[in-house]
Amino acid sequence: MTAAMDLFGRQGYHATTIAQIEAAAGLSAGAGGLYRHFKSKRAVLEEGLNRQVAAGAPLLSVLGGAELPAGRRERFLAVARAGLARLEQERDVNRLLLRDLASFPDLLDRVRERELLRVHVAVTAFLREELPGEPDPEALAAVIMAAVSHYWIMSDVFGGDHPHEVDTERFLRVLVRLVVPEGRDGAAET
Repeated sequence: MTAAMDLFGRQGYHATTIAQIEAAAGLSAGAGGLYRHFKSKRAVLEEGLNRQVAAGAPLLSVLGGAELPAGRRERFLAVARAGLARLEQERDVNRLLLRDLASFPDLLDRVRERELLRVHVAVTAFLREELPGEPDPEALAAVIMAAVSHYWIMSDVFGGDHPHEVDTERFLRVLVRLVVPEGRDGAAET
């Protein structure tokens, strides 16, 4: 599974062959060993997507308040960092999402329902708790998720360095300053 998802992420689903997956997994390339575990290449992709959903627990735990620091801005920083870490952890799946999943509308819907909506609901709940006066927490959650995702995508496309040469910490601190300006929480934090 790991070898297949790595190949899908680097080359794309359609460009990756069963023989390449078998070779990368230490099986005899072209001998059909993959079929002992999966009925098709698509079944491998489906299992990879299922594993992505299962791997989302750390981000959801942070959003639920587990081990968050004191200070509203520091809590937002922790959540944004956890979001970036999640995107990097699932780099291959995220590349597939951007490049290949449009070919599989049912799988794209699965990612939307099991991953994206789940995280959006959790970010919205976090915002409701942290910013009770926020008039539209759902839209703010979408803006935050879009900003963090876009930052990660651009950094990934450019080999790990964001094309605007704004390092991760600067990006995150400005994002948090926009979401929680001084005075919004009654104190200037970080």
